Amino acid sequence: MSTRRADAGPTRVAVVTGAGRGLGRGIALALAGDGFDVVVGYASDRGAASATYDEVQALGQRAELVEGDVADATTAKLLLDAAVALGGLDAWVNNAGVSVLAPLVDTDPADMARMLDVNVLGTLLGIQAAAQGFAMQGRGGRIVNVASDLGVQGCPNLGAYAATKFAVVGLTQTAALELAVVGVTVNAVCPGTAETDMVLAERASEVSLTGLSSEDVRASYLEAIPAARFCTPEDVGGTVAWLCGPTASYVTGQAICVNGGSILH
Repeated sequence: MSTRRADAGPTRVAVVTGAGRGLGRGIALALAGDGFDVVVGYASDRGAASATYDEVQALGQRAELVEGDVADATTAKLLLDAAVALGGLDAWVNNAGVSVLAPLVDTDPADMARMLDVNVLGTLLGIQAAAQGFAMQGRGGRIVNVASDLGVQGCPNLGAYAATKFAVVGLTQTAALELAVVGVTVNAVCPGTAETDMVLAERASEVSLTGLSSEDVRASYLEAIPAARFCTPEDVGGTVAWLCGPTASYVTGQAICVNGGSILH
């Protein structure tokens, strides 16, 4: 564990699930850059999570690693305990997610069940743990749920995944209404297409499904984005950090698309 830099202000602590790589790592680093110590949640790849841990420390902030499946309530407790050990809980980011690309009529029930477990149940358990932590401290805090722009508009071949992200937006809106009175804001960030491991796996599935080349599939994704570039971890991390910062204290219950205009909401 690192020593906090000498000019650090009061301890602020954030939990980020799925923080080992991709958007989760971008979120963890953006929060560390804003002065948060970070609980780095991850499911299995300790090497990737350790890299995030090291980068958080390089930014002068402390970090803790917590391994576990977010669909298991025990994991949420471990994440909360780690935040408390660092000094308390100020922000909780439910980022961990999985996807499977397939037409709805061909979606395997087991794949749907896993997406529901991680994307929906995992988010619910995170919201509950964060609310419990804030209540124990007797003060408010920030919850950010990472949904998708497919959480506000469906898409062929990703309908089952979209349904789980619509559910994340629904959980966000309800939690925002229920927790506003105790000073907790709850928002969703809805990223567009980013070249993360998850999206690259989706792209490979689309190549198999359509017979198009990987280059053609990538080009089709890019052509659908008015900003003419893919979403980056820094794009999403910056938005999450803003929602967890002081200037977003009156923003709650929102689903904010970070997608270069590919879906307008």
